Amino acid sequence: MESKNTHFHHILLFYFHKGKKAAEAHKEICEVYGVDCLTERTCQNWFKKFRSGDFSLKDDQRSGRPSEVDDDKMKAIIESNRHITVREIAKQLNVSHTTIETHIRRLGLVKKLDIWVPHELKEIHLTQRINICDTHFKRNAIDPFLKRIITGDEKWIVYDNVNRKRSWSKHDEPAQTIPKVELHQKKIMLSIWWDYKGVVYFELLPNNRTINLDVYCQ
Repeated sequence: MESKNTHFHHILLFYFHKGKKAAEAHKEICEVYGVDCLTERTCQNWFKKFRSGDFSLKDDQRSGRPSEVDDDKMKAIIESNRHITVREIAKQLNVSHTTIETHIRRLGLVKKLDIWVPHELKEIHLTQRINICDTHFKRNAIDPFLKRIITGDEKWIVYDNVNRKRSWSKHDEPAQTIPKVELHQKKIMLSIWWDYKGVVYFELLPNNRTINLDVYCQ
């Protein structure tokens, strides 16, 4: 890791002497080494250091802030709070946030936006669902009410009427081509109802017409 950072420091010094800006150097380096190789803030800090007349390519030593991080300890912190920020981790481990960013990239961790779900299924809810299913199962053994249930649904049916045909060609000639109509150009709505035996009734609505209150009331 140290040799890689030193390599980047040489490149940044080259761009500095070339008259490039920190943002330009960051963009060109990331195009070659990947977007996560270093941050733009790091490039700005090194350019600031060069402008002060310090051309040393070694990282500055930070007193009281060790550069080494125990990955297992850091993973334990993240596991205990998946929403914790990089700076909060750095504060707990007494290191810089750039050090944490480096270790997080090495561990292959990324932050993803949480996905909304309707509700959290707790243990009590799971137990309730099991009890309800068991009640229905026992009731159906005495009174087969499930056989009286009819279920309905609607679905768009998309299709085209282009059929492939055989055409005469020589052995060394490719087959004739025919354009295929896109599937979404024609579609109809299928309404279907079924019970435990199978389909009870189905209906195909007129082209491009969907289910609404008027259709159900007819």
